[in-house]
Amino acid sequence: MPMTTYTRRHTTYREALELARQLSLRDQRRLRAELAKLPSAKLVRPSRDPKAIHLARLLADEIRKAVQSATVKQSLDDGMRQLRGRSWS
Repeated sequence: MPMTTYTRRHTTYREALELARQLSLRDQRRLRAELAKLPSAKLVRPSRDPKAIHLARLLADEIRKAVQSATVKQSLDDGMRQLRGRSWS
């Protein structure tokens, strides 16, 4: 019997925006009102500023180097503890 695997895929900004546009105006207003109640929920377009893109690429390179420097025998938990400290659980 074949096994089915489920991979969690993150919704992109464009997909979320298209889904929100499919809602009725009333539901769009309700969604906006609910999102306004949550301080951490914010939909904003990514910055197209060349300086922001440059900084993002520098950060991505830094993260790649940190990931590549991890030893092969190191577990995910050990790597996260090393990168983030004891707050990783």
